Amino acid sequence: MAFHYSAKEFIKVYRKLLDWEWYTDTNTKALFIHCLLRANWKAGTWHGVSYDAGEFITTLPKISAETGLSIQQARTALEHLELTGEVTSRITDRATGKKYNKIRIITVNNWDGYQGDNRQTNSQINRQNNRQLTGNQQAEPQATNSRYKNIKNIKEEKKEKESKKEKDFSNSEPAEDHEQTDEEKLAWFESIEDETPEEWRQ
Repeated sequence: MAFHYSAKEFIKVYRKLLDWEWYTDTNTKALFIHCLLRANWKAGTWHGVSYDAGEFITTLPKISAETGLSIQQARTALEHLELTGEVTSRITDRATGKKYNKIRIITVNNWDGYQGDNRQTNSQINRQNNRQLTGNQQAEPQATNSRYKNIKNIKEEKKEKESKKEKDFSNSEPAEDHEQTDEEKLAWFESIEDETPEEWRQ
């Protein structure tokens, strides 16, 4: 028996199930978990039969095929669940009282308490993913533009500094050549006279 569900569909199973009175009854436990998995997350109609969230349309032979239990085992497990109020099972239309032909509707009682917080439509999930994707797409160009502006500003500042240096250099006056006076020349010759070899002085 194949079911066609997406990888994003799931149910919650609480650890308090470990303390449940039917937990050690393998057949009853298996059927209850199966009911949680098979229950519809929203109301709908199948072949003119309406069902609510937390319900699913089935038959005992179908339950037997889906769970691997015999029909008698499935019937007994279903009676256990109905006895302690985990599920209810009906074979008549709730509104008209008309008896269904072979099928039955199983209702997981307190469905909202078990799974209510996780009921999201595919469209809601898609909208959330799209908003996240759009946000990322908008953030990336903004970050790129910011980096581009920073680089541009740095280049402009560098160019401005170089231009200012060239301008300052061109405006500076060259140092004037200093011409020595006669007194300075005489003083220089006298300063080196003591260092001149004796033979050079003759």
